[in-house]
Amino acid sequence: MIQRRRRIVLFLPHRADPARGEIFSADLLPLELLQIATGPAHEGYEIVMIDAMIAPDYLERVLEACDGALCFASSCILGYQVYDGYVVAKAVRERFPKLPIIWGGWFPSVIPELYFQHNIADAVGIGQGELTFDEVVKALDAGEPLDKVPGLALWRDNRLVYTDHREVVGFEKFHPVPWHLLEYEKYAELQVRPTHLKVRHRFPLPGHWTPDNPPRAFSHFSSFGCPEPCTFCCSPLITGQRYKAIAGAKLAEEIAELQQRFKFDVLRFQDANWGVAEKRTKAFCEKMIELEVPIWWNGTIEIETIARYKQDTLDLLEKSKCHLLWLGAEAGTEAMQKQIKKEIKISNIPLAINELYKRNITPGTFWIIGYPGESDESMRETLRLAAEVKYRFPTAGSEVYPFRPIPGTEDFNAAIKLGYVPPKDFYEWGKCFEYKYNSHNSPIPEDIRETWRLYNNTSACYDRKVHEGPAWMRRLLADIAGWRLKKHNYGFPIEQKLFDIYVRATGQTQAAAQDYVPAVDA
Repeated sequence: MIQRRRRIVLFLPHRADPARGEIFSADLLPLELLQIATGPAHEGYEIVMIDAMIAPDYLERVLEACDGALCFASSCILGYQVYDGYVVAKAVRERFPKLPIIWGGWFPSVIPELYFQHNIADAVGIGQGELTFDEVVKALDAGEPLDKVPGLALWRDNRLVYTDHREVVGFEKFHPVPWHLLEYEKYAELQVRPTHLKVRHRFPLPGHWTPDNPPRAFSHFSSFGCPEPCTFCCSPLITGQRYKAIAGAKLAEEIAELQQRFKFDVLRFQDANWGVAEKRTKAFCEKMIELEVPIWWNGTIEIETIARYKQDTLDLLEKSKCHLLWLGAEAGTEAMQKQIKKEIKISNIPLAINELYKRNITPGTFWIIGYPGESDESMRETLRLAAEVKYRFPTAGSEVYPFRPIPGTEDFNAAIKLGYVPPKDFYEWGKCFEYKYNSHNSPIPEDIRETWRLYNNTSACYDRKVHEGPAWMRRLLADIAGWRLKKHNYGFPIEQKLFDIYVRATGQTQAAAQDYVPAVDA
């Protein structure tokens, strides 16, 4: 019989600010919190888990739960989560000044000093957090200092210090995920509820599912880290390019059990790089097929990984009902691929996309323009190749994003040397991914930015993401868009201007998003 022990409060901030008319897809579960809860849950601690996505009154709930708690812990990635987490932690500190506050996640791992300078952290976990947090909880409960717990950043004598390095370990070192803490039905209800808000990170629907008849969706972490050395990603610094994953057959068995428990229809793997090992992929697919798990699933994979997979492994992806794989193409020239240490062979990009496309697996491809020092010609070639891919594979995603410097990366330091001025507080870090707010700090020339904008509009018309207007108008727009993509010619876009006039005239525009108001001393 496990004895009930002291309370731990875990909080996941909002990924996007609802006040700006945006939310994140509700299949993105609070996996970060569930993972760090593995040890304390096994030890019998009372755990209160609060996710801002499903708790409109989350600040009040956090403050109520923190009364008498052992500690408050939170996690975030770059974006609005940074600011929302700061606001809540600041309120906790003001109400309970002696309550230990622990942070983890990608962003705190690379800028821990920000949390100490603003007095909203007693410790910051660096990188993989399951074992670190478990030992932090035990030390706090025993009244012991945290200096001997590996994997932490601490503030001592008015300066940042690090405890011993903690090696990345496999999932077999962790206790089972405490899925009983997950209020899944609240997420499922949000998934099927109609909304006027823009939903970020919503995946394309498989099979017979439609926006009017959405599936119950679920998400899962099956690996940690990534072996790639990409200069625009902070994973190489945080994980040391180490990669640990749950074995394929075992993972399929776990997914089958979770599906029986939560009755979801679609599964999203939130791994940084799901398909690293072909042997694991093959074992997972074979076991999913054997168990006849009644779901569709999706995840992330590399272009070069698909290019080297055997044909029978790719066939197994389709047979196991993989419906979508996210691919990072990143750049359209060999020179830029070499500079960012991605080393993708350009000819392998359409090859890999075609391997998925012909197996009815949607390729979701991402590109970036505006890397530090990138030439105008390189950016134009990326836009051209993105358009070529979109034209050849109409239902495939081919999304182009502007480069954003992420702290803890080689490119972040390179951008600063070239004049980039990084955010200085939580408020600015929280909105640094909102393109309209920091476009002045971007190396992308205006003419290329305009081509990028027109490409986005054209791509949306081509794959029928435009829902306004009669069917004949949408078909016409798609036909014109196909010609533009094929020719990579966006000049004189009169059809888009006329469509914009039509939307405005029929009152189908949405209200402009409003910026959030910063907290004092953000």
